Amino acid sequence: MQTEVSLPSRAASWRLTAILRVLVLNLRSLIFLPIGLLVYRLLGRTPQISYQSFIWAFCMTRGRINDVLSALVCRARPKVPLSKPVGVLGEMGAARAAEYVAQLRQEGCVLFERALAPEACERLAKFAYDTPALVRPMDGERGSSRPRFAQFDPDKPIAVRYDFDTDALLDNPDVQALLADQSLLYLVQEYLGCLPRADVLGMWWHTNYSDRPDSQAAQFFHFDMDRIKWLKVFIYLTDVRMENGPHTFVTGSHRTGGIPADMLRRGYVRLSDAEVYRTYSTERCRQFCAPRGSVILEDTRGLHKGAHVTGSARLMLQLQFSNSLFGTNSPPARISRVQDAALARMLTRAPAIYKQYT
Repeated sequence: MQTEVSLPSRAASWRLTAILRVLVLNLRSLIFLPIGLLVYRLLGRTPQISYQSFIWAFCMTRGRINDVLSALVCRARPKVPLSKPVGVLGEMGAARAAEYVAQLRQEGCVLFERALAPEACERLAKFAYDTPALVRPMDGERGSSRPRFAQFDPDKPIAVRYDFDTDALLDNPDVQALLADQSLLYLVQEYLGCLPRADVLGMWWHTNYSDRPDSQAAQFFHFDMDRIKWLKVFIYLTDVRMENGPHTFVTGSHRTGGIPADMLRRGYVRLSDAEVYRTYSTERCRQFCAPRGSVILEDTRGLHKGAHVTGSARLMLQLQFSNSLFGTNSPPARISRVQDAALARMLTRAPAIYKQYT
């Protein structure tokens, strides 16, 4: 007599597969994250498998691994004295900085409206109109072996996002002035708790080319995990209203445990608005509608996105300051010509800040 064998249900098989995947990734992190930290210490580069293990460790510990590593970094890299922390954010004394640091730790973001002078905004916008940019491939497009560069035409956009070359930005005098801005450096340093490192510099257009959000242009919610700890500086170079794709951030989601475990178990993925709004109240999903020259300081370990553009294009400049360069290995970029006196002084006084670019 033939005996029937009861096969596991499809749902049970999926659960088993998910459990095995988590176990394998946890084991990989236990092995390759310590190896990667040692390799970085010796060679200044992070093996790709160690970087991926670091991201998974963040997801599994809900940020606790970053907190531990950040504490170690702070012990090894003391702050640099900044005697006159005055700049685009105004005069950043100790008491004022402490208020903003408290807000950053609680909410993850701070807005300074009209901080960058109109003249600087005009010059940077002119650079963005005159300089060819990398046209970023969109969802559904096959990657090309050759990058495509084009000059942005507001009347005839050919993609959702245009990215400017980091080397060209590094040689721009207005960007150099921001990299050396004492008020920014002071506040960033207080938040990180150690000497900052400048990295992940970028500038881009977001356009209304597509009638739907594009994940390649970061128009779906996601968290960043390039470094151990960092603070991003977003600067609007155009007026931004609802139709211009305001930057959007889920306040408090940057804190340890701020993103639910079931989201993080999926790894480094894009999330739909529906998923995020089911978890967080609409009050916590802050949309930054602000005039040009406004500066947003943000810990993008929290969930964020650039909203879909339906009106005129949005131009954004981004600086990032991190506590360590452990993490993703950015393409090489260098300051070839120093055109700002403040940056020249900082390169002499605290060259480690600009190690990534010198």
